[in-house]
Amino acid sequence: MKKTTIYIIPILFLLIISCSKQQKERVLTIKDVFPTQKNTDSTFVFALDTITSFESYLEKCEYYKGITSKNQYIRKQNYDIPLNINLLIDCHLPTFCPKERNSVIIEGNFKQDLTYFLSTELLEVYSFEEFLKKQFLNRGKNPEYADSPDKSIIILRYNDLTKKSKERVSKVLDTISVSYFNFIKSFKNDNIDSLKSVYPLQILLEKDLRLFDERGYQLNLTPPPPAPLEIVE
Repeated sequence: MKKTTIYIIPILFLLIISCSKQQKERVLTIKDVFPTQKNTDSTFVFALDTITSFESYLEKCEYYKGITSKNQYIRKQNYDIPLNINLLIDCHLPTFCPKERNSVIIEGNFKQDLTYFLSTELLEVYSFEEFLKKQFLNRGKNPEYADSPDKSIIILRYNDLTKKSKERVSKVLDTISVSYFNFIKSFKNDNIDSLKSVYPLQILLEKDLRLFDERGYQLNLTPPPPAPLEIVE
């Protein structure tokens, strides 16, 4: 009877330790993937509501040069998403033009409160998460998807600076961030920074310069150059 007791005690001890470790295991949160950033010499953090238009085209150029050289993040609640706004605030026409297979354009429907990517597919967490998997894991195999994970780019278009347009952009960013979070979480790997380095989330915010009539038909096929935007700090 004593021998049995001697064997049982270590087993119980191991079970207690194992259960304790399982209880302490931390659940991955969206803030782990998108940690809060701080404004520094190399980082610029802003909120969507701080973007406004201004009339003068040249007087703010020096100010914007300081922003375009930094890593840019947009604040959503208590987490920050990487969002490049150089196409909006630069003082010259953009020369960047990614391959079609490496980029996906997200834009809202003109007459309805719906947002699409790939021109036809409704933007939803599940569908966009599946798209991210195809983009990131393709590695040049399928000519319809990205050459490599680091070349995969999301171009997010918005119509204007009205409250409704900003709300739509905000909802799109929610969908993108949750989709990306689910993608990273699917690896079940604690080294989040390493995964984000291999599969970077790259979003460009772009002003949609096309003009439409009341029926939703495009009017201008050669849009004028974009006016710069002011970031109110």
